[in-house]
Amino acid sequence: MNFQNNRYTLRYADASDNEGIKEIFESGSFQGDFNIHFLRNPFPFESFAEDGDEARILVIIDNDNQRYVAVGGAVVREEYVNGKAEKCAYLTGLKIHPDYQKKIFFLPQAYQLMGDGLKDCAYIYTTILDSNDGVVKMLEKKRKNMPEYRYLGHYTTYCFHGGKKKLKLEIDNTKGFDVLMEKYFSKQSFVPCNSEYKGYGEKTFYSIRKNGEIIACCFVGNQQRSKQYKMCGYGGVYRWLSKIPTQWFGYPKFPKENSVINHGIISYLYVKDNDNKLCNNFLRTVAKISGYDLLLWGGFENNPLTNVLDSMKTIKYGSRLYSVIWEENVMVQGVIGVEVALL
Repeated sequence: MNFQNNRYTLRYADASDNEGIKEIFESGSFQGDFNIHFLRNPFPFESFAEDGDEARILVIIDNDNQRYVAVGGAVVREEYVNGKAEKCAYLTGLKIHPDYQKKIFFLPQAYQLMGDGLKDCAYIYTTILDSNDGVVKMLEKKRKNMPEYRYLGHYTTYCFHGGKKKLKLEIDNTKGFDVLMEKYFSKQSFVPCNSEYKGYGEKTFYSIRKNGEIIACCFVGNQQRSKQYKMCGYGGVYRWLSKIPTQWFGYPKFPKENSVINHGIISYLYVKDNDNKLCNNFLRTVAKISGYDLLLWGGFENNPLTNVLDSMKTIKYGSRLYSVIWEENVMVQGVIGVEVALL
């Protein structure tokens, strides 16, 4: 599809678009106290596809010079919603190359194309960083020919270490995890039914058992093969905090500027009865023995385990979770269990 006097082409992407998508990712970063590039190198399209059953990604190309202008779309996967397995889509967010900001005037048509391509999905949702004020204001305002962004609540990503061996853990003994999927995770919403997507990274399973029953567990994945966080610089108070050996005080060590962060990503975190002490000791032990500079876990505001992470020494950033609605659907109920590994 061509727009603005045939200047731009809008179409679905495939693996041949990797280099152009890569350039767009490298051109932008999280802004604020942390200037971080989120990258999907070396093959961005395949990285999207690994996060679910299918990637439906759109690109915009400048026909005058064949430059890639923007990328955005959805990752489709089967997830639990309101206790049932449903076909869901996570919108990855629209990234526009800085050279083309405020020059693209056909976003409603792009959204319409995406909406038409997601009619087979029962639920569509996305997250937007708190610091992205301009995008939040734009998308929360109801506009003609645009989907409604219905705010569901706040989502926090916690970065922590404070590693200390407090417990004896079993490693890669997943016996009983299928029971947890059926009786615990399936009761939450937006939890992927498949715990084996490549997007989780190369995973290790950590657990504690009592009388054969899992009482605490999680996967820790290494995503650095296909997803990277590059620390470009610090702002605000973190400009001087980053010079302090914060690991002496139980906080993560600040990565060096222009370095790729050696992070592990936690998924399917479970602690029986949401026991605060058990969860704290479990996570500190995992941090100690997993070998990463820091671990990441994300939780929605109604997830009881966020209370534990709030009591730990963490660095955190927040996002707003939205249901994206082209056509009315059933409201999401109960605890929301979105996995940060696949955002």
